[in-house]
Amino acid sequence: MSGITLTATQTATIQSLQSASALFTTTQNELNTGKKVNSASDDAVAYFRSKSLYDRSSNILTRKANIDQSIQTVQAALDATSAVDGLLKQLKGVLEGARGATTSSRVSATVQFKNIAKQLAQLVNDASYQGLNLLTKTTASLSTQFSERTAATFTISGFSYTSTVAGNANSLFTAATVAFKSDGTLQFSNVVASTANGAGTVKGFSALSLTSTTAQGITASQAAAIFTATDNRIDAAISQNSALTSALGTNVNILQARSTFSASYAGTLSGGGDKLTLADLNVEAANSQALTLRQQIGIQSLSVTGNQNSSILTLLR
Repeated sequence: MSGITLTATQTATIQSLQSASALFTTTQNELNTGKKVNSASDDAVAYFRSKSLYDRSSNILTRKANIDQSIQTVQAALDATSAVDGLLKQLKGVLEGARGATTSSRVSATVQFKNIAKQLAQLVNDASYQGLNLLTKTTASLSTQFSERTAATFTISGFSYTSTVAGNANSLFTAATVAFKSDGTLQFSNVVASTANGAGTVKGFSALSLTSTTAQGITASQAAAIFTATDNRIDAAISQNSALTSALGTNVNILQARSTFSASYAGTLSGGGDKLTLADLNVEAANSQALTLRQQIGIQSLSVTGNQNSSILTLLR
């Protein structure tokens, strides 16, 4: 302001107070936000480097969320294969119980056998997660992108557990004589080479009814052979299910490993960004106290100078 002359000491004190006030504002902002770099104007290099790290960390966490969903999809299939194992063993138990029974006594066993087989098919069809079922068709696939790199993709192919085509390598029953019918029952065909009257192979064997479309008679020994052949095919299905369960389990382990890595990696990236931008709150708190004291001393200094001038004026009056 023109017309007012300040001493050199007063000018220096005011400049010191202005500087302290600016520093105090900066310090308070860092204490409030927890960051020493809040914008490019604070430190352009640190700001953009940290932004790149934070963006990549966010991208990795998005990928991790997708990985976790893939884990759930495969886990749904795994849960189903565990239940399938139990139902197959029930089938085997019913078969063994009917093996030594009379023909009339097998009626009840036949009903049980068919019901279990239908539940087997229905269970597999229910093993869907968000619309994807890895057990009902080989064309089903689950692709998981681990990062932005094209090569970082993991694809899991589906199986055809309830295939109606006998001998399907990706089906639960891989033998050329066993397949699920469209109604969910099991169909065994060409199990015995010839019947008692030599009419031909036994076809259309469904469950334990031991019926034939081309044969007129089945001897006791041939019936025993059918039971043995059926038992072998159920054992093969149990082994097949175990192998496919192992494959799915391996896939889950891979996905879980990538999920764990993604979480750790995202944390590392975010931590790197923090090191570039976060303020040391202990240091800033100490700075705040020091600046407050500095301002108080400056104000007191101006007050003392003003009092001295007042004393001089008093003497001159």
